[in-house]
Amino acid sequence: MTVVVGVDGSDFATAAVRWAAAEAARQGVGVRLVRAYQLPAGTSTEDRGLMRTHARRQLWAAAHAAHAVAPGVEVEQVDVERDPYVALEAESAAARALVLGARGIGGFGALLLGSVSDTLTRRAACPVVVVRGPEPSDEALRREDRVRPVVVGVDGSPASEAALAWAFAEADTWRAPLVAVHAWSEYWEDPSGVEIPIHETEEREVLAERLAGWAEKYPDVRVTREVVLGPAAKVLVARSVNARAVVVGSFDRGRVQRALLGSTGRALLHHAHSPVVVVRART
Repeated sequence: MTVVVGVDGSDFATAAVRWAAAEAARQGVGVRLVRAYQLPAGTSTEDRGLMRTHARRQLWAAAHAAHAVAPGVEVEQVDVERDPYVALEAESAAARALVLGARGIGGFGALLLGSVSDTLTRRAACPVVVVRGPEPSDEALRREDRVRPVVVGVDGSPASEAALAWAFAEADTWRAPLVAVHAWSEYWEDPSGVEIPIHETEEREVLAERLAGWAEKYPDVRVTREVVLGPAAKVLVARSVNARAVVVGSFDRGRVQRALLGSTGRALLHHAHSPVVVVRART
């Protein structure tokens, strides 16, 4: 399985390529760079050829960026005249992860965060990574990241269980610490404040139960547990500062009834200070 990256020539897409290259090298897999574009009906053969040449130049530049981070990683370059939504969703079927930049330029790129990324976080067949935040150096991406933690949101649902699976594997691979965050204001908010300590104890037990099996499977991962009274979106955005990635779950409810990513996931996609990983739970 490869790590697939959507390419459009933007700096944001280049950041996604670099992140994906480091991830692929650490996982021992290849990178598949995909430049999808859709031309208007009636486009001349000459203009179609110019667009393909332009796309291939963008792919070449992206491959150069990938090799700067991970010289030994296998990089495949694919240009396809197809709706980017359709092309990248199809690519996700055989991918370990689909990596996208936070924004792009022109056409497909201009819509990347508001449209393509939002759609693919709900429809892709694999985890989707939206690369946000300050761009680290090539050396920082290559090295074993023992400082920046992987942050995962846990709410006790099957969706957060899928997120935990990704987060523990990621932390183990990078030998990084893991911060498991359980925010509970929407469930137990009490204006009087009288029962909050009791509820907090219950919520700590919920988090401990969710982590037990994973901690046993990954004994080398150092886990910090945080039970926080506050909105999950606000809490996770704050925890994303200096994080390697923030991981959240999303439900798969079928093609027609697939829910929106949810307020927490959308807030992270727009405001996180680190890459955001959205892992869909199968239902």
